[in-house]
Amino acid sequence: MKMKVLENEPNKIVFLLEDSKPALANALRRVILGEVPVMAINEVTMYENTSVMFDEYVAHRLGMIPLTTDLKNYKKPGECCGGNCSSCSVDFTIDETGPKSVHSSDMKTSDPKVKPVSGKIPIVDLDNGQRLRLEAKAVLGTGEEHARWQAGNAAYRSVSEVKLNKEGETRSELMNLCPKNVFGIKKDKVFVEKPMECNACNSCVETYPEGVEVTPNQTKFLFKVWTDGQMTAQKTLVEAIKVLEQKNKEMKKLVDSMK
Repeated sequence: MKMKVLENEPNKIVFLLEDSKPALANALRRVILGEVPVMAINEVTMYENTSVMFDEYVAHRLGMIPLTTDLKNYKKPGECCGGNCSSCSVDFTIDETGPKSVHSSDMKTSDPKVKPVSGKIPIVDLDNGQRLRLEAKAVLGTGEEHARWQAGNAAYRSVSEVKLNKEGETRSELMNLCPKNVFGIKKDKVFVEKPMECNACNSCVETYPEGVEVTPNQTKFLFKVWTDGQMTAQKTLVEAIKVLEQKNKEMKKLVDSMK
């Protein structure tokens, strides 16, 4: 298996996965969605809430606010005391009185390394004299437990091999026919300019079945990973690979025990 990075931004990474199989690509996607741990609020103690929003609504909003994640210094609650100490949980407080709009920037954290990824996320509007006072606790979790712990999103598709049977002689209508602008034209001749953009819609094949061939490559995949900022996309991908490696070791150990 080989990986070639095409784009690498803080919250997005695009890469080619080569010499692989659909099962492995899908396993990597599922691990990113459900098994990479990130921080999220899962417990809220409400002391005072005189806003127009029910306690449950406020708690739900807090739980869905993405938090920066520090995997080095925190453990999952199940690997520690259950979420009651500074090794596996982070405390947040809010104490605000209206009139004002309460945003994620108003959340005070016990660890500066774990905080909302953005201070502009709205929580609730307080009218004159209304108050919101609460404590919240964030712990590590995974997307398979709840969506608030989903580390990111991932998608992939096989890379298609596009071939013109009569190089440069296929009708120029292909230029307007392809929705992904795969074909280019040079000196009045059509050629395959952007094969990576082809998503195998087969519009060209259906129109010119004798002139174009599109064959999905089941060993080469274009992979994209996005995050909300809890971790960088690259860090999320690295952690997902670690999870897959651990699963592989456990499977090998299980198989060996059956011999």
